[in-house]
Amino acid sequence: MKKLAALILLSFIGISLAGELDELIKFALENNPRVKSFDNIKNSLSYRENFLRSLPNPRLTFALNNLDTEHYFPTEKNPMSSFGLYLTQKYVLPVKREREAKIASERQVEVLIKKERYEKELVRNIKLLYWDFSYSHEMERIIRGIEQEIHSLIEITEERYRYGKALLSDLLLLKVELLKVRERLADAERLRRTSLERIYALAGGRLELNGGELKVLDFPENFDQGKNVEVKLAKRELEVIKREIDRAGVEHYPDLFLSAGYAIRPNIPNLITFSVGLTLPVWKGKREDMLVLEKKEIYNSKLLELEDVRLKVSGEFEALKESYRITSQILSTVEEEIEEKKKEIEALLIAYEYEKTDIREILRAYRLLWSLEFDRAKLLKELNQIVAKVEALQ
Repeated sequence: MKKLAALILLSFIGISLAGELDELIKFALENNPRVKSFDNIKNSLSYRENFLRSLPNPRLTFALNNLDTEHYFPTEKNPMSSFGLYLTQKYVLPVKREREAKIASERQVEVLIKKERYEKELVRNIKLLYWDFSYSHEMERIIRGIEQEIHSLIEITEERYRYGKALLSDLLLLKVELLKVRERLADAERLRRTSLERIYALAGGRLELNGGELKVLDFPENFDQGKNVEVKLAKRELEVIKREIDRAGVEHYPDLFLSAGYAIRPNIPNLITFSVGLTLPVWKGKREDMLVLEKKEIYNSKLLELEDVRLKVSGEFEALKESYRITSQILSTVEEEIEEKKKEIEALLIAYEYEKTDIREILRAYRLLWSLEFDRAKLLKELNQIVAKVEALQ
């Protein structure tokens, strides 16, 4: 029954810890300022997309035409002089405008992937700090246990000292050890406070956190490289460049210029002017074609970058997997040593009652046990931080 109750308690602690962490992540994603900024960038690109589909503003020109050197304004003596008002509109072909707008549209998707990348990075960093925070609580729990064990040793030694079976130096040694333990308690408090402040900075606000006992998380085995955010971003950059190549391919298409003008002449009929102009791809082979070739070279470069990203992601996953395996093996060894050391201490305490050992030997064994317990807590923290890093890769 005691074992069953302990299992139920540990399960409850695990559920509470996971629930607190999930609540913290949700809070951070809703309140982190950088996460919100990506929506503004996406909206700006949406406005730009609409802008690029529209025609440029027309140009209105006022002119004094054909003035002679003696009169600086139109006069009857100079029938060719006039006041002119001209309206000119540059007409960019729809195919150019549409392809330009599609680049902005693709960049909106790119921004969403960058937002996803930042969110994953944010969640990973929060998890790493949260496990540091929980580790500080575990350190404090261990230290409180150490305090109780030292107090118990002090009580035993004081009793033996009254009967002349222990030395005063034994009591002083234990009290010095108690001071060292309290220093370690201050270290745990410092780690907890610094971790908490860093969590608040990432979360964009304060949320009450309790932490809890560390527990081993399973390693995420189902890894799909294609779902990695860095791979997705590299693929999206290729799509953007494809659109830029499409746009560069129509750069030599002519732009039209439509113009209408009205000239006012003194005492003689006024003049109306209409004109149509267009750009000619005279230097296409030396200008527009170079633009296409430039974009194609960038595309080939991005293909190589994509392959590099895939290799790095796969390598990072395998490295974390191996690190998790080795750390798990070390944890198992440490836990076995803890059990052995506890049995050794039990035997030493019995021997101490019969004056077959001294307090220094017991304290040496306790120090080894405490060191192993700290190692175990640190290994648990490191395993959970490895899992957080792997989850960020997916």
